[in-house]
Amino acid sequence: MIESTYFWTTTVFLGIGTFLIRGLFIFLSSKIKISERTKEILSFIPASILPAMVSPMVFYHQGEVGLLCHKERLVILILAVVFCYFVRNMLLTLGFGLGLLFLLTQI
Repeated sequence: MIESTYFWTTTVFLGIGTFLIRGLFIFLSSKIKISERTKEILSFIPASILPAMVSPMVFYHQGEVGLLCHKERLVILILAVVFCYFVRNMLLTLGFGLGLLFLLTQI
């Protein structure tokens, strides 16, 4: 177990570092001119983060359900994509996918 002093010291320094990095970026953004091409490239970052977070959870997870050869998360991902296509609601899709994962792991 980590000592309380080390935990809070680390937490404070990480908080200060995060604040400085973000604050510096915001401060310098008014002083630096960014080209339209760079703005366009940076606009794709949020769309690329979601697959980068989801892919390891789906493809590198060792499942526990022998029924689907340990690929239940891939099947659920495909079903959730189809569900999202018809429903067009991300919150319902998350609930649908998590519910299916719970049901498949409890069988």
